[in-house]
Amino acid sequence: MSSEAPDERAPTRQQHAEDKEATNEPTTSKRPVIFGLAGLGIGLVAGLLLGTVAIPATLGVGERFADAVGGGPIPASVETCEVADNRWITVGDDGASLTMNSFGAESDGADLDEIFCVLKELEAPDSVTSLIESTRALDGRQTATWNDLAASWGYHPDDGLDIVIEVERN
Repeated sequence: MSSEAPDERAPTRQQHAEDKEATNEPTTSKRPVIFGLAGLGIGLVAGLLLGTVAIPATLGVGERFADAVGGGPIPASVETCEVADNRWITVGDDGASLTMNSFGAESDGADLDEIFCVLKELEAPDSVTSLIESTRALDGRQTATWNDLAASWGYHPDDGLDIVIEVERN
């Protein structure tokens, strides 16, 4: 007759699960915490990247748009040179374009000093003002660009100098 000793081996997983159910202990898992922290980390990195790359890029677009719709260099230059009331120097397209006409042998117009004041305020390079000053009727229409501005001009002794300046839309 053999005497059997009680089984003293370690409990199995099934026995452990049954014991937990019997005591109604809640089961806890670290998985939701890990996923939550991972999501928080990913969101933080994405927010930092968006803040350092995308937001400054959009600010530049907003500034160019503001310049194009009236708050830009063209209206400011006309105001600084005090020629806003001159009928030969007109701001158009909500501040995105400027037309200037000087006097000629057969036409009235703005004084060249007023036109060159506006060009100076628009930061036209010396090369552009030199080209404007030396344009002849035979040269036809000339063009130049600088600082997001595009200019075209022509000259005829009878009609004088006419210049159109526009904000370039990128």
